[in-house]
Amino acid sequence: MLVFSAAAGLVAAGLWSAVQGGGFRSKAGIALMVLAGLLSLTGGTALSRATTLETRAFLGMGPDFEEPASGEGLTALGVFLFVSLPLFLVGGLLFGRG
Repeated sequence: MLVFSAAAGLVAAGLWSAVQGGGFRSKAGIALMVLAGLLSLTGGTALSRATTLETRAFLGMGPDFEEPASGEGLTALGVFLFVSLPLFLVGGLLFGRG
């Protein structure tokens, strides 16, 4: 998830830099920090759960909440610590040097 998120941020920064021109490094830092903020706010799985809300409501089932001991993937705290925080720190370093 960290590698995919970093790659997505760098691609977005590359497109931004190609369209607008200017330095790539500061734009990459901003893109990584914005992506880290979005991942931090959503908890990592909120966007994927949102796609099934209408189907579950149609079938009369309640919202799909994460089970605390499911053992699959990262929890919201894990996404924050191991994905969002490193992305934000690297983005801050890149932005500061731009």
